Amino acid sequence: MKVVKSALVSGLILSLLAGCGNNQVTPAATNSTGTDNPVSADSVTINYYNWATGQSIEQIDQIIENFEKENPNINVENVQLVTNGNSLDFYKKLDLMAASGEPIDVTAFSHVDFVSERAARGVLEPLDEYLAKDGINVDDTYFMTPKYQDKVYGLQDTSQLWLVAINKDALDAAGLPVPTWGWTWDDFCDYAKKLTTGSGDSKQYGAFFHTWGEYANFPAYSELPHPYLTKDQTPVFDDESFKSFFELRRAMEKDDQSVKYFSDIIGGKLRYDSEFLGGKAAMIPTANFVVNLIKDTEKFPHTFKTVFAPLPVSSEDVEIGTSNLGGSFASIGKTSKHKEESYKFLKYLTQQMEVIRDLPGLKSSDKNKVIEALVGDNTGLIDVDSLSATLFDERIKTVYDPSYSTSYSSQLKPVLENGLSNYLLDYNLSAEDAQKQMIDEANKIIRKNKE
Repeated sequence: MKVVKSALVSGLILSLLAGCGNNQVTPAATNSTGTDNPVSADSVTINYYNWATGQSIEQIDQIIENFEKENPNINVENVQLVTNGNSLDFYKKLDLMAASGEPIDVTAFSHVDFVSERAARGVLEPLDEYLAKDGINVDDTYFMTPKYQDKVYGLQDTSQLWLVAINKDALDAAGLPVPTWGWTWDDFCDYAKKLTTGSGDSKQYGAFFHTWGEYANFPAYSELPHPYLTKDQTPVFDDESFKSFFELRRAMEKDDQSVKYFSDIIGGKLRYDSEFLGGKAAMIPTANFVVNLIKDTEKFPHTFKTVFAPLPVSSEDVEIGTSNLGGSFASIGKTSKHKEESYKFLKYLTQQMEVIRDLPGLKSSDKNKVIEALVGDNTGLIDVDSLSATLFDERIKTVYDPSYSTSYSSQLKPVLENGLSNYLLDYNLSAEDAQKQMIDEANKIIRKNKE
């Protein structure tokens, strides 16, 4: 197994930025000890580009090692294009490589829209022929599959189910049961009021909303085919759910005082993880990646146990199991010179169960094995029963439709974030006016991208 050192990766990026023609520098292959690792004449070397840090790098290394044992003629380089763990910085460098024509074998993506965008730009390889040869029906195999113009452009590596993490001590003190599938956002508001205790610096708010777009309108992400666009590529921001959720956010902040003011969250640069695990908020809507944060007691020292509930729905009429189900994905670059070998690794990466880094994207994954890997010996901090009931209910479904995505979908997320921000920072602004501003801004982006 070979690991490309960060200095070598930096050299690659600098050579691309220089734009000096055909004389690009190619990093040499090294193994995990940094020594030369010659590749046999009949072997193929491919690169797996990602933004992993810390333990994630070690886990990927182990996956690669296991793959190479089964495929001795395919060598995989674990390449971190950035060292800060920032996926957006990663995409900038990945796009620079694609623009320069640099061969891209296998690359990671943090959201289905990011895959669709690059598929629309023609930089990714469609996978349909490879999948057909293996007899793989992606809709039966994975929870979500990136598609563009009815072709498959990526496979799901891990899945991210949005849920609500709750401080069990606070829940017990309020005499409240653990919420189950079917509870609504009105129920969430009621819980938040009852879970709010104390005052001043010792106040524990009932809930915390982070600044990401998902927090601006959860029903848009879990109950609409796309949170920004309609099928005919017009803004969906006039949907009633935006008005309802915006007003719910303002009521919780201004009237109930069960969440911190948005201005304080922005001004203090507050984070969801430290607010919840630091005991400042009793509930936090988040995704299952929070399990790994809970286990990190060195970074987030705490002793309370966390219980889990499904993401609430907008009303009792919403089908049970409907939720926001995202994840990470991997794709093959159009410029790869080793597409067959890249596909072999891509399939292995998304279907292997020896190294469980997070909730798998594979529908057939062993529930007990996954829970054991995720929780480990941290049962004093993590309630296994509620976690399992939340992550593995057979009714879980997503109504998200990847075919709604475009080459500019991600540009619309800040429109939603700014829309809520303007609304919560200006109490004189109505939800309807905020929606109109969002629609106008979205239409500008859509027109610009269609020119």
